[in-house]
Amino acid sequence: MSKESDKLYSTLEKEALICGRCGYCRSACPVYRVVGWESAAPRGKISMARDIFSKKQTSPITDDFVKRLSQCTLCGACANECSTSIDTRKLWLDLRRRIADLGKQPKAYDAIRDNLLANKNITTFDNADRLEWAQDLDEPEQLEPRAGADVCYFVGCVSAFFPQAAQIPLAVAEILTEAEVDFTTMGGEEWCCGFPLIGSGFVDDSKQFIKHNVDKIKELGIHTLIASCASCYHVWKHDSEEDLAGYELEVLHTTEYLARLIKEGKIELNELDEVVTYHDPCDLGRNSGIYDAPREIITSIPGIKFVEMQHHHEASLCCGGGGNLQSVDADTASKIAHLRAEEIKATGATIIVSACQQCEQMLTTAIREAKLPVKVMDLSQLILEAMG
Repeated sequence: MSKESDKLYSTLEKEALICGRCGYCRSACPVYRVVGWESAAPRGKISMARDIFSKKQTSPITDDFVKRLSQCTLCGACANECSTSIDTRKLWLDLRRRIADLGKQPKAYDAIRDNLLANKNITTFDNADRLEWAQDLDEPEQLEPRAGADVCYFVGCVSAFFPQAAQIPLAVAEILTEAEVDFTTMGGEEWCCGFPLIGSGFVDDSKQFIKHNVDKIKELGIHTLIASCASCYHVWKHDSEEDLAGYELEVLHTTEYLARLIKEGKIELNELDEVVTYHDPCDLGRNSGIYDAPREIITSIPGIKFVEMQHHHEASLCCGGGGNLQSVDADTASKIAHLRAEEIKATGATIIVSACQQCEQMLTTAIREAKLPVKVMDLSQLILEAMG
């Protein structure tokens, strides 16, 4: 099981020398599975990085190397398989930071950065409209930022601004309301968590986003934060520690919190006659170690038959939508999603659930293109349906 704290990372130069070129990472890499070139495999990229960033710097930074480096979902599968315990996910992030520092990053990354700095979210919409989705609730004004609430729901950019994903925060809000949870949001004061910047190599820029969000949580006096986006959760859990130093904040993914409410008897679930399979989001599962809570939710619903896919838990196959891959190579991202759709088909499931809006978007498209009779849902939506 590969979690953020499992492996130590020293420097790119030292880690690249540790690589034994065994190839275990290659068999686990979803990008290599669809691209097929050694230069797209983890060990191939590490070999090129060693030549480029060694003290002698024998090789130039080529456009091909930058392209291959961007063809990565940061899913962490290679780190999970590494026989020499290299934290390859941190290595890829280190490489992307170095490339950005040298001004060699893909143009698509510049667009991500410019937009985030201008709008504080990944869209071109006014950040003040982050609660637009809440207008479909009976009392949307109750979600305006409120100090002293028991829980703050960190919605995330995609769920806040993309209509297809808006059903996720609506479901979360309805469940929390039904369970009589005292919760609030950050409203227009919520900024992007910063992950798109971290994944693009613009780490310094991400720090202002992280600091802003932490400062607002402190101002509101919030001590429990939940996030339905796996990447938002990962940033709050693993990248916000320095700014949170000395401040007590319990950070939970919504699946963890909703599983807690079910155990406490605050959510009543009715029978659903469905065959359900679950897709582990990389930043929630392999990169954060959260596997049990989502499955506890599914199996707590009467009538459901739960079936695992061929690859699950720490061996789960990425949906293709991570690491900003869609922005630089949408075709490769789509092909990876189709690999997952094949595994979903093999389970005979009528519903595929996940716990990340990006996963759900990628899988929805792949399943539609494969013409599979399978419904794609977030776990919060599945819970809400069982409550109906």
